[in-house]
Amino acid sequence: MAELVEKSSGAGVIVRREPWYKNPTLVWILKSTAVNLILPFVNGVMLGFGEILANELVFKFGWFGFSRVSPSTALGLSPGIPPSGTTEYRKTLQNEVKRAEQQQQQQQYTNTPDQLELQ
Repeated sequence: MAELVEKSSGAGVIVRREPWYKNPTLVWILKSTAVNLILPFVNGVMLGFGEILANELVFKFGWFGFSRVSPSTALGLSPGIPPSGTTEYRKTLQNEVKRAEQQQQQQQYTNTPDQLELQ
């Protein structure tokens, strides 16, 4: 950048600078390109990643009532069962498991060793 120094009759020195755009150099062109094109791009990328992170945190932890999973599947229920039916659902599942175990035990008692040899 060209600087013109003028001496005046007073005690001070006046420095007059020419604007950079009147005498553009490669360095100034690179600086202006970086400031006007590269920095906004980096800013946009950072804002985008911040928004993605915020959305992931909100949905993962269920903040403000938002969640990706329905309450029934979060509780381990089938999608058609409401969360209020968890106790009845658990009881019916336990009863079905007990019934299946009893049927297996009955089949073991009905199959005696004599019947197994005949088959």
